[in-house]
Amino acid sequence: MEKKLEECKWLIKKKSIEFSLVSEEMGIIKGKIVFVNNYSLDFRELVSAEHTGYRFQFMNGDNRLIKRWDSAPHHKEIASFPFHLHTPEGVMECDNVNLIEVIVSIEVALSKEESA
Repeated sequence: MEKKLEECKWLIKKKSIEFSLVSEEMGIIKGKIVFVNNYSLDFRELVSAEHTGYRFQFMNGDNRLIKRWDSAPHHKEIASFPFHLHTPEGVMECDNVNLIEVIVSIEVALSKEESA
């Protein structure tokens, strides 16, 4: 993850990241990244070989939701349950993701915005 953040540091205004161990096999990473356009990513991810749990909330500069990747066990109607994506248009299917994949997705989106 540190390597990915270093690769896209040109997009990052500030970051606050905490790592904590729950057990020898499980850890939690949480924090906030503010990007140069004042968009932000608040996140919490449970990291373990056997468990997956996360919330990655990507907001614009006015604190309006752009996307939230979520593994909370609701929205059982979604085929990818428990994994789903919240957008301003509603809830949709989403693959299981991790922090690096979300950062890559945001990097691509912000790069397109920069070149527009």
